[in-house]
Amino acid sequence: MFTIKRGAAKALAGYELPAGAEIAIVSTRPDSVKKIEETFGGRFTRVAEVTAGERETARNRAEPVVDKSAFEPDARARAVLEGIRIAQQDLREAGGAYDLEQVRTLMRGVSRQAVDKRVQEGSLIAVPGPSNRRSYPTVQFKRDGTVVPGLKAVRDALHTTNPWTVLNFLINPDARLNQRRPIELLKSGDVALVVEAAMRYGDQGA
Repeated sequence: MFTIKRGAAKALAGYELPAGAEIAIVSTRPDSVKKIEETFGGRFTRVAEVTAGERETARNRAEPVVDKSAFEPDARARAVLEGIRIAQQDLREAGGAYDLEQVRTLMRGVSRQAVDKRVQEGSLIAVPGPSNRRSYPTVQFKRDGTVVPGLKAVRDALHTTNPWTVLNFLINPDARLNQRRPIELLKSGDVALVVEAAMRYGDQGA
């Protein structure tokens, strides 16, 4: 395909088209098309006329339709996000968390393996922190740096290994404990009361 812009008549003057060749005049302006028709009359045959609006319509028709609603999280997905938000709020209100090295310092320099063992057995709470590294809620430590007693028994009574669930139970006032926080009772040594409340945790009307 060859294109000649303006001055085409002079450029083609005296030129004889080879067999099978035709000349097409293309214009994006309706007034130009009308002028060509008036000038050349029936010597040119109109093949097609496509306006700018029609071109846009054709382009839109060709483009795939994207249903944005298909990318919106459903109720279950939003509930997961809300659960994470609540868990992080629990941690913030409970005083934040220590990293591994800070916990080792509090526990008088115990090894990483010893810390990991306590997490696995449930006597130390660790939650996933930034970059998915373990973080250890400060609320589970007493003033002398020791870990409150009864954490494993509470986790077993709750029938869960989810640290966020355990933390949520420990730091919120509980009606079964006269609106006292379970973690405070653990710090004072009332492990049996907290374990009993944990066993009934979630019961309707308890």
